Order: sequence, then structure tokens, then C-alpha cells
Amino acid sequence: MKKIIVFMIALLILFTGFATPSYALSDSQSDSIQKLLDDASRISGVPGISISILENNEMLYFSSGYADREKVLPASENTLYELASVSKAFTGMGILLMEEQGLLSMSDSIQKYLPWFTLKYQGKHVDMQSITLNNFLHHTSGLTNGSHSQNIPQGNTPDMLQKTVEMLVDSELSFYPGEQYNYGTVNYDVLGLVIEIVSGQSYEDFMREQVFQPLGLHQTYVYKEDAQATGQLAQGYRSSFFRTTPYNAPDYSGNKPAAYIISCTKDMARWMGIQMGIVQDIPEIFHTVIEKSHQGDRSVPAVNEMYYAAGWSVNANQTIIEHPGGNPNFGTEVVILPNERIAICLLTNGENINRNMVLKVKDILDGNLTQSYGISGTQLLDIILSSATIILCLLAVLFFLLGLRRRKTNERQPMTKKRIIVTAILLIATIVQFIMCYALDWSSILIWRTYSVLTALISSALLTASITWFIYTRRYNASLRK
Repeated sequence: MKKIIVFMIALLILFTGFATPSYALSDSQSDSIQKLLDDASRISGVPGISISILENNEMLYFSSGYADREKVLPASENTLYELASVSKAFTGMGILLMEEQGLLSMSDSIQKYLPWFTLKYQGKHVDMQSITLNNFLHHTSGLTNGSHSQNIPQGNTPDMLQKTVEMLVDSELSFYPGEQYNYGTVNYDVLGLVIEIVSGQSYEDFMREQVFQPLGLHQTYVYKEDAQATGQLAQGYRSSFFRTTPYNAPDYSGNKPAAYIISCTKDMARWMGIQMGIVQDIPEIFHTVIEKSHQGDRSVPAVNEMYYAAGWSVNANQTIIEHPGGNPNFGTEVVILPNERIAICLLTNGENINRNMVLKVKDILDGNLTQSYGISGTQLLDIILSSATIILCLLAVLFFLLGLRRRKTNERQPMTKKRIIVTAILLIATIVQFIMCYALDWSSILIWRTYSVLTALISSALLTASITWFIYTRRYNASLRK
């Protein structure tokens, strides 16, 4: 009997010594995280926020607000959101999987797969043999957001990916390929089309059959219709003039490899666990692929001390692996800290959110419970421009009415050279502002930016016009009296 007791004690000590420690959140930490989410939803106006936290081997979920405010559908870990640019890590996984399967090499020329695809630099065609798949994977191709993302075609037909890449043919590159890392979302659309060419499948079918299903990501979707059929797809929202309203953004299915995969925080917790090596029930080939996907391209200078890997932004020693994302009506952020065995995913149905709140969640996990939500730059800009719109419109009306009053009362005002110059300058300024209003890409602003950008510019032009009118009436009346 004594031998059995000793044996059992020895086994207990042995397993206790080798067990992986797991630290459950305290009630105060959970309360602090929930309060942060509730404050973020209230202050930002974003109706729904969901967060998943992977701490050691424990998966935790928090949500606040509504997946659909009008239908009073609460947000949860099963709520589906557009992942925006966090989608790129999945596409990166897909194309690196093909390399591991021997179907392609990332050092292959893009011309091998898209012989019709041509680009220009400084007005001359680039040698497409010298541009590799790696250039697109690491955003070193010369295609950038500043110059090549505004004209992504709208639509939801099966040929939209082809049309999106065709739109880039003969584009003028922002820099010569391989010289630097400069983020451009369309790079991953090019990779998505390569996946189609090599696999002989649609991008959507390949990702579903070769990536999502083998990895056990059963609530991650590439077809919006499939996500809608679950009844869990969040309604997207946008904010303007201090209000948040439902907004159904146009379909950009040709930009799907870069920005339109759909998932929930429950699947994203598993995805983060796969990245950290915690989730092991996946095909062996993916372990090699994941390791490759975290290797940043260090042949070019870092940007803000971060290199670009395969859909991930990583620091030099890979202690930080992260990616933000923003669509017209959804916002995302994923941060993975492998050394600390912590990962956090934030999904929201509004772009107005301050994604840095994931760092505040990390602070709470570290024991710093008092955290406050700060408004995002997007929200601050809308507040400033909305306020400016109201003030400028009121002033424009005031000056217009004063001008009418002066004209009616025929107040005598001497006309001076100074007033003539001021009137001319104001008239030119008015014309310039109206030309700017006309020349702006209205469709892009109305889809991707707060409406107050346009209203502030228009109201500024109206104010300048009304001031010009006010001064002109003085000139008109003075000459009338002569």
C-alpha cells in the first residue's frame, strides 16, 4: 500500500513539474476588459466590438454592443466581420502552401504566371522577368496604396479578380521593384490571381478547400453569401456628423485576397493559436508554412522598425507579429506576442474604432487595470470637420444676409484700391475651392472617408463666396450712389 501511495505522489509531482502553466483571468481583469469594450462602443459610436484573447493555452472572448443595432442582434464570439487587410495573412498562407507543395516558387517571375501583366517605371516598361512573387508578397513591387488602390473595380462576378489585376496593367510604379517596402493592398490581389492560375480553381474554392477546412476554420468564409446564410454576419456601419448609421459598402470581390475574407473572433482565436504553435491538430505541412509566413523581408529597410512577411508585419526578432485592417464599414487588429504566449484579435463593424485599444487590453492582462478608451484619429477628424462644416455654413449664411441687407439699404461705402484687391483675391479663392470640389474623387471619399471631408470643403467655398458677395455689395452700392 505504501508503495502505491509513494508511486502516486511521485506521479503527481512529475506531472505538476511538467505541466504548462495556465493563468486564468481574475474577475477584476475581466471586468476591466469588458468596461473598456463598453466604453469604446459608447464613445466611438461603433455598434459592435468583439475580442478574442489567447493567453497561454486559454481562449477568452469578450463582446460589446450589437452585430446589428437595428435588429437588436448582440455581438458575440460567433459574430462574423469582414477582416479587411487581416485577410492578407490567409492569402499569404495559401500561396506559401503552394510553394511547399512544389507547385510554384516565390522566387518565380510574375511573368511565368501572368505573361500579359506589364508595369512601367518612369514611363518605361519594367523587365517583368525581374519581378518575382516575393515582390508582391512583401510589398516591394512598386504598387502602393497611394497610387494604385483608388480604381479597384466594383462588382461581385466570378471574373472580378481578373478585372482587378487587369486594371493594374501598365501602371506607373511608385518605385523600382525591390528598392523598398511600401504597402499596397493590390499586391495580394495579384497573388490571389496566381493562386487561381496555378490551382485551376477559383481563389475562393482553393482557400476554402486547401486552407480553411484543413485548419479547422469552419466559421471563416470567402463568399459573402455563405456568411449571410448563417445569420451571424454583422451589419457594417460608418460615422459622419456625430452619428453612426448602417452602411452597405459596394462589393469589391476582386480585392478579396487582400481585404474581404470574413470570420469571427472564435475562429480567429484558433487562427492565432495556429500561428503560435499552440493548436496542433493541423496537417504537418502547415507548420513549415507558418514558420515561413513570419519571416519578414529584410533585404529592404524596415518601416517603423517593422518588416513585412506574408500578410504579417513583424519586427526583427519576431517578438511582435501583427496586422491592422480597415474597410469602409469594418475595422480589425491582430497582435501576436509569441514570447509572452499572448495574442489578441479585435473585430468591429465600424471603421471609427481606435485599434490601439488592443494594447490597452494587453496592459490589463499585465495587471494594469485602469485603462481608458481614446478616440481614434478618424473620429477626431470627423468631429473637427463636422464642427467646421456647421460653423462655416452659419458664417456663410450670415455674410450673405448682411450683403443682402447692405444692398437693400444702399449704405454708402467708399471704394478703395485695397477693397478691390481683397475682392479679387476672394473671388479667385472661391473659384479655386469650387474647382477642387469638382475635381475630387467623390465616389472614393463617399465610400472610404467620412462625409464631413466633402461638406467642410464645400462649406468653406460657400463662406468664401458669401464674403466676396458681402464685399462686392459695398462696391456696388458705392458706385450706385455716384
